[in-house]
Amino acid sequence: MPTSPGMTALVLVRHGETAKAFLVSDCGISAKAVWVPKAMMTIEPASERGILVATMSKSFAEAKNLHPRFIDPDLFNQATREVLDRAVARAAQKRNFYRGHRMPHARHDSQNLFA
Repeated sequence: MPTSPGMTALVLVRHGETAKAFLVSDCGISAKAVWVPKAMMTIEPASERGILVATMSKSFAEAKNLHPRFIDPDLFNQATREVLDRAVARAAQKRNFYRGHRMPHARHDSQNLFA
C-alpha cells in the first residue's frame, strides 16, 4: 500500500541558491534550470558536489517540469559521477517507498520456518 502516493524524490543538479530558493535542473543543463522555493521541498542533508536528492509533491514537480530523468554523467568528472550514481539510487529507493513497493525476498511468507 502506498505510503505517500502524492510525493516523489528527484535527483537535481543545483546551479544556484538564494536564501529562499534553489536554481535546479533535472538534466544537469543550466539553461533548463528553474527556481524552486526551499519551502516546497525537502533536501536530504548529504548533498555533495551540487547533486541533490529532493522530495516534493508530484504535482509541484510537474508544474515546475521536473521529472525523474536521466542526468547525463558525461557532463561531470569521475568524482561527481560517483555522487550522482549514489543519489540516483537513493531517489529511486525513496520513490519505491512512497509507492509502497517492497523488495522481494527469497522466502515466501507462508513457508514453514522450521522446514
